Amino acid sequence: MDSGLVKGIVGSRRGSAMVLGFFALMLVSALGIALLSLATNALTAAKRDTLRARALACAEAGVDMAISFLMEGGPNGEAPGEFRTNHPSSDPEDHTNDTMYVFSTGPGETTRLCVREGSGLTAGKIVITSFGTATEGGSSVTRILKVVVKLNQENVNVWNNAIFAAVGQAGRCINGNVAIRGSVHLLGDAEEFTDVDGDQRWDDNEPYTDSNRNGQYDLGEPFTDVDGDGHRDAREPFVDVNGNGVRDPALTVTDLATEISGTAEIGNNYSGMPSELLAKLSPLPKVLFGGELVDSLQAKLRVKHGRVDISGSATVGYPDQPGNSYKETLDGTYVNDGYGGNKGASSVYSDNGPLHGYDLGDGVVTFPIIDSETYTAPNGITYTNYLNYLQANATVVPGNLEIRKGTALTISGPKGSLVIDSSGNMTISGIVYVTGTISFQPKQSRITYSGKGTLVTPSSIYVHCDLMPRTNFPRSDALGLIAGDRIELATGGGDAQLTMAIAMYAQHQIVSSKQNQVAGTMVSSYFSMTNVPKLYQVPELADNLPPGMPGGDPIYVRSITIESWQEI
Repeated sequence: MDSGLVKGIVGSRRGSAMVLGFFALMLVSALGIALLSLATNALTAAKRDTLRARALACAEAGVDMAISFLMEGGPNGEAPGEFRTNHPSSDPEDHTNDTMYVFSTGPGETTRLCVREGSGLTAGKIVITSFGTATEGGSSVTRILKVVVKLNQENVNVWNNAIFAAVGQAGRCINGNVAIRGSVHLLGDAEEFTDVDGDQRWDDNEPYTDSNRNGQYDLGEPFTDVDGDGHRDAREPFVDVNGNGVRDPALTVTDLATEISGTAEIGNNYSGMPSELLAKLSPLPKVLFGGELVDSLQAKLRVKHGRVDISGSATVGYPDQPGNSYKETLDGTYVNDGYGGNKGASSVYSDNGPLHGYDLGDGVVTFPIIDSETYTAPNGITYTNYLNYLQANATVVPGNLEIRKGTALTISGPKGSLVIDSSGNMTISGIVYVTGTISFQPKQSRITYSGKGTLVTPSSIYVHCDLMPRTNFPRSDALGLIAGDRIELATGGGDAQLTMAIAMYAQHQIVSSKQNQVAGTMVSSYFSMTNVPKLYQVPELADNLPPGMPGGDPIYVRSITIESWQEI
């Protein structure tokens, strides 16, 4: 073969190899660049994903912080429920000129909060807008959460009920049937005692044989070991809240907190209230329920200890009936020991159903005892008990007091006064403390009162006539009755049904013997009711109490309901 031809072929092959090598190098370079770009993009995406996750966490932390401020109080001393930021624009989405609350959750993490009142579809609610920003190097990501919440705030003190009962008596809080419109709160708590021997139970006076007849137990004398603890137990001291002379334990699942049957009920509106009583009260607040704006007492049933028996046609709440102007169902029922009777839970009509237990826990709401516990006044002075505090801050009337229509009476003093003319028009202010009993007379008559004042006795109060406000109860006129022992309504011979608007506290017992119509609140250890009286809660009373009513300080329970949560 021609050597020149061979050289040409070899040279051509070498050129082809160089071209192929060049293309291979370019391909490898391109793949390397692509892989490098892919890796770089992956790192960038991962970094951005991390920043997005951190930004969302910042925004969520902002929502949590806003809810905490609303529940517990704001960073600048705002009371619970009052925290808001400045949002001057009429456009709810324009945050340009907002003065936001700003905080950091960590390096490169910032949260800005706008908390404002809702408007339009969110009226009556609170809108939280939380801007969470995460920054790393020259990269920054912001994510925004918009959360609409409803702040639920309830004053659960004893006066925000139609009826509030403490320890009860003989295995129940309420003896007899009663028709109640408004909230009912029954504790059924045990009476407190001093555990002298530290065995964590109350010891009664175990019987013994007084061999030496000295009137007391001496070591070695025979005794009956009732509780089987190996030693003789004397009676341990206890607080006799209901005044029945024996220590009452907490009600159990076999005890009745209350028993309702026949025409008894617990309702959530003023349907059927006598017009003369209705005319003395402010209109009920309106709530949106089932798409309708209706009147509501926002009533709840709370029972800490003891069963609720429901029989016959009695009900707790009523089924919702669209189209009328009032709410039938209760706002909530919270009963630890359940329901009995021949209807039981099937006759409970409540927004939350019949299965929820008592929701306030121990010690949140307690019965205000006035005759045995020390009391420290707002000015720092401590009194032996609340009755002594009332006496020190009242005009004192020695002996018994009869307030009678037809007999003019004047009690005056710098701390309390009461004037009644012969026509039964009574004006009261401040606190009047009577050392004996108090009675309102005559039977089948009416006393019309004006002003705000309270009558107090360490003994008992007997009411035989109507007690009605002149104008509005309780905004303008509010009469309070406080008894260390009992309050009795129409319990005498010849008494007739009473109509009243009043705030009543009796440490031991409240007794009602007729089909009385009472607007206001009754607070006592124990209730004895006959002839199915009707009690109507007045929602404004808890904020407009007569002076000196025990347990009047508000006790707020707050919760947050999240209505909507979205990222914008």
